[in-house]
Amino acid sequence: MYIVAIDNLGEDREGIARALSGALETTVYDALIRVRVPGEGPLIVAVYGEKSIALERAEKLGAAGFRPLVLGQDEVETDEMRTIVRKFLFGDSELEIEARIGDPVRIEYALIDIIIRGTRIAQNTETETVKGRKFDAGRAILSGGLMPTKSVKVTQQSVSELREGFIHLYSGNRKPLVFLESALLYESLGLALQPTRTANFTCVLTELRRRCPSAVYDDRLVSKAGQSQLLGPRFAPEKHLDMAVSLLLRSLRS
Repeated sequence: MYIVAIDNLGEDREGIARALSGALETTVYDALIRVRVPGEGPLIVAVYGEKSIALERAEKLGAAGFRPLVLGQDEVETDEMRTIVRKFLFGDSELEIEARIGDPVRIEYALIDIIIRGTRIAQNTETETVKGRKFDAGRAILSGGLMPTKSVKVTQQSVSELREGFIHLYSGNRKPLVFLESALLYESLGLALQPTRTANFTCVLTELRRRCPSAVYDDRLVSKAGQSQLLGPRFAPEKHLDMAVSLLLRSLRS
């Protein structure tokens, strides 16, 4: 699977839709629905099974004035490609990391060029069978009103969302460093340690931004709405967050 996205959208969304429909050979109406979202992109506009077709469409998009991005499924960043941080220490000139798996990492703040802040969203579905009684007219008549109800079982489903903050640090071609709100040990904050995990995570983010002033910072993936704007209607943020991260990184690197 290969996704094709466009970046750096302008204000004239109707004009963009006309140009997009010509490049993708779709209707202006369909293109207008896709580009009527806030922000400048990146924005997934098409998905193809073959790389050659995706590159061909990207070339047409480029000729139409867009900045196209093509991302293959094998280019999507996953946790196996990342260093998940367990412990950290803010040194004077470098960040010291103890990973959840793997060797310790030390990296100079000056080498960190991109910081992506976002939220992982997982859906949890619970099914419960509830016993109760229901009025039964036939039963009431046959029993002379003595037994007007019957026993029934009703299956109910409830869906809840579990949210967790994350910070991705990128430095050239090195493996990204990932801070997960629930996976971190915060004792190295010392006197700055806060009473809640969320407050500590915010403190870590603030300190990283302070120590990496030249790094590009992006928080478009903090909300589900922001993730959906990038991924479009075809990809649910709960299942395709890695795709959103990878596409956003591609945009920031371009």
